[in-house]
Amino acid sequence: MADKTIKHFVFSRFFPRQSQEYLYNVLSTFFLKKQLPLAKNMFRSLENQTNKNFELVFVANPKFFDDPKYEFIFSTLQASTTLPLRFVKSADIPALLKDAYDNYDFVIQSGMDFDDFVFKDAVADTQSKVSECNDMLTYGYSKGCIYSENELYAFLPKERGYLIDNSGYFSPFYSLVLKSSYAKTLPFIWTFGLPHSKIITKLKEIFAKNNIEFPADVYHRDDSINGIIYFRHEFSQEYLLGHNKVKGKKPLTTEETGITKQQLEDEFGFFYDLNSIK
Repeated sequence: MADKTIKHFVFSRFFPRQSQEYLYNVLSTFFLKKQLPLAKNMFRSLENQTNKNFELVFVANPKFFDDPKYEFIFSTLQASTTLPLRFVKSADIPALLKDAYDNYDFVIQSGMDFDDFVFKDAVADTQSKVSECNDMLTYGYSKGCIYSENELYAFLPKERGYLIDNSGYFSPFYSLVLKSSYAKTLPFIWTFGLPHSKIITKLKEIFAKNNIEFPADVYHRDDSINGIIYFRHEFSQEYLLGHNKVKGKKPLTTEETGITKQQLEDEFGFFYDLNSIK
């Protein structure tokens, strides 16, 4: 597949809308200024990638583009990373993808929240799946960790039904790989329009609604590597809704796992303090 061209978008969201479930006002400049430092998590992780042939696209609230008081969002994020960034509204995504389909053989869409981490070969690994893609496939990881209050905890497939029934993935870096010639025959499909936990279910609904045969061998994932680190903090949706994934868990330790802080930095770009990892 060396002669095939690939466009790889890594999409991240910076509060593109106000969810009814979310307890904070996402248009508050005070709130937004407290969120910006968290983007360093994703930046460090993506700057650490062995393959940097991707484009990072922030999908932001339309009001951020129209009101000068929000300009600090764009300038601060730009200044926080060496990666080239693109800022768009949700309404811009169809045209962005259409242009990619017109100019590349394959287009990959990966979704990643700005406060999480992914291992250093995630981009290279995901792009390698082009060789297995006839028309469309989904890809993601089934093992990882949670960082919460200076501790690291294991996060395993058995804790999530969507991994057991092969309907979805953990959210950091779940991906959709499309052959461009095939994508042009489909209705608009965007990674963040497909819930990570039910990506296969949602795709089948879209295909059925449009009377399109669902292709075979779509769901792919890696079960062998700790691919992601979730960051659970006071502003995260999971934390606010009381979905405490670390309750009753034992923190990982260097003595039991052999994991070190240096390894986490090398593998994920992870830079936070840890109590039980040396």
